Amino acid sequence: MIHDISVDLHLIGKTIIKPERSFSFNAYLLTGEKNILIDTVPDKAGEVFFEEVASIVPLERLDAFILNHSEADHSGALPLLLRARPDIPVYCTAACAERLRQNHDIPHIRQVKTDESLQLGEHILSFIETPGLHWDDNMATYWENGRTLFSNDLFGQYVGRQPPVDSEVDDEVFQTAVQDYFKKVFAQASAEEKSVITRLAGLPLRRIAPGHGVVVEEKLPVLLAMYKELINVNG
Repeated sequence: MIHDISVDLHLIGKTIIKPERSFSFNAYLLTGEKNILIDTVPDKAGEVFFEEVASIVPLERLDAFILNHSEADHSGALPLLLRARPDIPVYCTAACAERLRQNHDIPHIRQVKTDESLQLGEHILSFIETPGLHWDDNMATYWENGRTLFSNDLFGQYVGRQPPVDSEVDDEVFQTAVQDYFKKVFAQASAEEKSVITRLAGLPLRRIAPGHGVVVEEKLPVLLAMYKELINVNG
């Protein structure tokens, strides 16, 4: 699945739609003077995933890869990328780098920390570590140019659709999908771990681009208000 969010931002992912459930695995591609891939999909969807990436930007023209979380549903296709581009710099947290090194030979890991920024071509990005939400290695990436938060598991929903846009999801379905995902993935996190969510919600945001669910633009105020309430209830 390819969905062009804007001229320089593309969602590439795998969507599962069945009568009993729907779900998605989302990665993102920033294009321009420099081209940046953010996250991947599960390994079983990897070959199609990289065919779709290459239909937008040849893999040899990728300049960087950002991995927000090492769990297999986000990093499963990484071996295919490394096979094609062993020279690509991989940006992730120190905890993520430690996990990756257990299973992969990655020559060019660049460890990043909260408030560290990166400029590649016209793209300006910053990183916010979110340990405990839901592994110790999680982070979110903020794209300043597009006021977009690539939130990985945070702000995800148990819903999948094509195209992956929130405006076409019923409000009640959306809210239930957000609540169910939060309770399953984040409810057990400590109040201290959840406190970073307030900081993320305070960023100048046009959209949130999560690793699961739909891209949130129209329902952004609803999503942020829900998270504020969920943090207080479960905090």
